Amino acid sequence: MIKSLKSALIGLLGFGFLSASFTSDAADNKVLNVGCEGAFAPFTYIGDDGNITGFDIDLIKEIGKDLGYEVKITVMPFDGLIPSLKLGNIDLIISGFTISEERAKQVDFSDPYYLCGMSYVIEKRNAKEYDSYEKLQGKTVCTQLAATGTNFAQKFLDKSEVKIFNTPPETYIELGNGSCVAAIHDKPVNDFFLAKDRSGRFTSIQIKQHIDKEYYGIAVRKGNKKLLDEINRGLKDVAANGTFEKVSMHWFGNNILDTLKEE
Repeated sequence: MIKSLKSALIGLLGFGFLSASFTSDAADNKVLNVGCEGAFAPFTYIGDDGNITGFDIDLIKEIGKDLGYEVKITVMPFDGLIPSLKLGNIDLIISGFTISEERAKQVDFSDPYYLCGMSYVIEKRNAKEYDSYEKLQGKTVCTQLAATGTNFAQKFLDKSEVKIFNTPPETYIELGNGSCVAAIHDKPVNDFFLAKDRSGRFTSIQIKQHIDKEYYGIAVRKGNKKLLDEINRGLKDVAANGTFEKVSMHWFGNNILDTLKEE
């Protein structure tokens, strides 16, 4: 897996309901049926206007434009994404989707476009008491269903009560209500929450120990090499022509491709 990730990094930086849904729908009618969840801000989430928005949404639309496809978005629970992809209900997944060996047994991943870390949000008044994740051991923490924060908490905070919710916003509500002492998520998710929060009550602490490097990628059905090759070409195109940087600056204030260059 490490070797394949390195190859993918070099490649990127070098600049219907049946399994045939891509060939019959996306290829002939130039439509990409994209699946994502609706509460993983700032990557994929429902905006104030009720529409799906986020960095990943803008990115896949730009990739679709580059490749000549119309992009149709379907929002669903996070744990339903892979089953829907395998059934052929969607052609690909983009949703802050971490590349992992376990998931790679079920789907094929594009070149990575982001190197992500993990952190936890706590109340500022508790920052000194819980200034490292080990101090959360035995406490109640909140995480998201089927996300990497849950895997981490269950493995390294085995004496803690892990309360699992469908979406990150639910974990922050629990945190604010005092029902848990920390909300553990991918770092950009917590950063986005803190940027939007107006209460001033919360801060975050990055987790640096026991963290494997987590890369975000776009997932297609296992064996769908034609679509995978196109997606990788689209990623390279938008990276080379400045479109990726433009979208990234809008959402993060920096070009997140730089995280891969640092690697």
